[in-house]
This record gives sequence, structure tokens and C-alpha cells, in this order.
Amino acid sequence: MKDLLKSDKLIKFAFISGIVAIALIFLSDFGKSTEAAVTDEQALEQRITEMLTSMDGIDEVPNVTVRLDEDKHTVLGITVVCPQAISNRTAERAINAVRTALDVSASKICITT
Repeated sequence: MKDLLKSDKLIKFAFISGIVAIALIFLSDFGKSTEAAVTDEQALEQRITEMLTSMDGIDEVPNVTVRLDEDKHTVLGITVVCPQAISNRTAERAINAVRTALDVSASKICITT
């Protein structure tokens, strides 16, 4: 009888330990994916900023924000805020450059001053 009680306790302990281990694995992966998405967004923002700064008509460094989906492969939207006023032609060229560089539709890009 004592052996049976010990084995039941052992089984319960093993079961609870397994659940705790699985929970820790899921929690550790959750933080890493969020950090990776932020890093990917920042890298794209830097790349777009450098590209736009080199264009004629954009004299000051724009503020670029990129939003990625959780899978990090889908661009949800891009916002470019230029500190100075830019012409419609320059804005159109900037939209086309971002659209081509990231392979996204123009409807996902907003350029404003």
C-alpha cells in the first residue's frame, strides 16, 4: 500500500513538473518573438530613412515608422513624417521608392509633414 501511495505522488509530481516546464517554454518564446519583431522594424526604419534622405527634395531626416505583423514577413503600414514641406512630386517619388523597396501597396504608406 505504501508503494502505491508513493507511486501516485510520483506520478502527480511528474505531471505537474511537465506542465510547469511547458509553460516556461512558451513564456520564454513569447518575449523573444516580440524583441525580434521590434529589431526587424527598427532595421527597416533605418533602411527607409537612409534611402529617403538621399532623395532630391527631402533635405531633413524624416521620421519613419514601420509596423510588421506578428509573423515579421508582412508589412502592416509605413508612416513617413518629413520635418519640412515637400512637393507632391517628391511625396509621390518617396511612396514609389518605399513601395518598391518593401514590395507593399501604396495604400499602406502614409507620407506627411
